[in-house]
Amino acid sequence: MSESTPPPAHRPDGTFVIFDLDGVLVDTQDAENGGLAHVGELMGLTGLGDDQARCHELFTGKRMQECLDLLEEITGNPPPPNAMPLARARCEELIGDHLEPLDGVADALTRLSERPDVLGMCVASNSPLELIENRLAKAKILHHFDGLLFSAYEVGAWKPDPKLFLWAAESAGHDPDACVVVEDSAVGVAAGIDAGIRVLQYAPAPGTAPHREGAVVFHTMHDLPHLVTTFPTPPGGTR
Repeated sequence: MSESTPPPAHRPDGTFVIFDLDGVLVDTQDAENGGLAHVGELMGLTGLGDDQARCHELFTGKRMQECLDLLEEITGNPPPPNAMPLARARCEELIGDHLEPLDGVADALTRLSERPDVLGMCVASNSPLELIENRLAKAKILHHFDGLLFSAYEVGAWKPDPKLFLWAAESAGHDPDACVVVEDSAVGVAAGIDAGIRVLQYAPAPGTAPHREGAVVFHTMHDLPHLVTTFPTPPGGTR
C-alpha cells in the first residue's frame, strides 16, 4: 500500500471470502473464447478463432447464451442446435487435462484456510456447477471450498445481478457485511458492490483502475490473505 492509503479497518469478527472462478482462481477465458469462436466460424465468421482481440470484445464477461445471441445477430444465421455443447467441448479440448491455478492462488488459499479470522471460502460463478467443480479439480484447489460452489444457473441470476453473491452468502450462513468478494471482471465487481459486499478487484497489471467506485484493486494474490481481513479504504473513502 502507498503512503497515501488511509489506514486499514480491521474486522475482528472474521471474514467469509467469495471467489469468482475464471480470471481469479484459474484462467480459462481464452479457451472459453476459443470454444465460442469455433461455433462462430460454423455460423460463417471465418477466422474468428485467430482474432483474440475480437473474441475478447465479443465474449468476455458474458454468459454463453448472450454470446450465441450476439453471434446470431452478427451473422444473421442461427446457431447450430447443439451450439452450447459444441462450444463447451471445444473449450475443454483447449484446456486439456491439466489446469494451473493463477500465480499465487494456491499459496493464498492455503494461507487463508489456516487463518482463524477467515470464516470460510466459496466460489460463485456465472459458469455451470459441473464446470466449476471440474476446473477447480483440474487445478487441484477444489478441496479448499468444502463443497461451497454456487452457479448462476442454479439461482437463475447472472452477474452483474447481485443475487448470485447474496445467495452464496446466505447459503453459507453469513451476512453480506461479513463477506468479501474477489473479482476481476466489471460485471463481477458491479454484482459485489450492488450486493453491499466489500470487493477486492484482482488486476495483475499495475495501474489498473477500479471498475466501480468502492472496489479496492490489488495486483498479486500473495497479498490476498492480508487484504480480506484487513480491508483498506478504497479511493474516495466510500466504504
